[in-house]
Amino acid sequence: MDIAIIGGTGVDEMPEFTSGKPELIATRFGDAIVLRGIEDGRILYFLPRHGLDHAVGPSQINYRAQIAALKSLGVGAVIGVCAVGSLRMDVVPGSFAVLGDFIDLTRHRICTFFDEPAGPPAHTDFTEPYCPWVSKALTQACADTHADCTPNAIYIGVDGPRYETPAEIRLYASWGGDVIGMTNVPEAVLAREAGLCYGALGVVTNVAAGLGASPLGHDDVRSAVAAAKPRLQAVLRSAAGRLGDRGICNCRSNTKLVL
Repeated sequence: MDIAIIGGTGVDEMPEFTSGKPELIATRFGDAIVLRGIEDGRILYFLPRHGLDHAVGPSQINYRAQIAALKSLGVGAVIGVCAVGSLRMDVVPGSFAVLGDFIDLTRHRICTFFDEPAGPPAHTDFTEPYCPWVSKALTQACADTHADCTPNAIYIGVDGPRYETPAEIRLYASWGGDVIGMTNVPEAVLAREAGLCYGALGVVTNVAAGLGASPLGHDDVRSAVAAAKPRLQAVLRSAAGRLGDRGICNCRSNTKLVL
């Protein structure tokens, strides 16, 4: 079974994932760049979320084209890697978070495949927002590699591109949020609508606004992901190795997406 990794800030600079052959995949939602590589004798795709030159901001990403491209390639399991800020002082920069649930606060993004006047209508179940099989592989991979990990983390999804205010961070933390980011929603939503087994690994790059002593800049985020590179590579390799055979989940049970 083919596996794909979707990576953003910092991950798209790692030659281990970006040295594959790039392919332009056309879908009816637009085009997407996918790099085809090999890992342990299996096809391993890498999709640079922000484009090959990291020129596309989080609110301008064509998430539908990217997920549809992976679907058309016959990918079975997807690991989304995203940089996240911490809403809790015990979720420290340099650690990882396996996402288990999310609160969608995005307002300006196309968040579904099923918005065409001709239909079909679809109401997708999100009792399990992330594939339990892929999430288990990520959690076990963190344990295998002795990586500090927060399992079943609640993700707050925001539009960006600005960072949050201290008042917003206090509010989101009071809701039970663990980490915050700008790219996992609607990616996770569309993956479920497409019937893909999708799990997500957050790379904790910073504490959120008001929790740290200094302002945050994007270069700081890139530097934090680069510092986590050896641990991240080890976790992703271990997780990919655990996804050789399809696990038990309901991710494909209610998709109506026709490409």
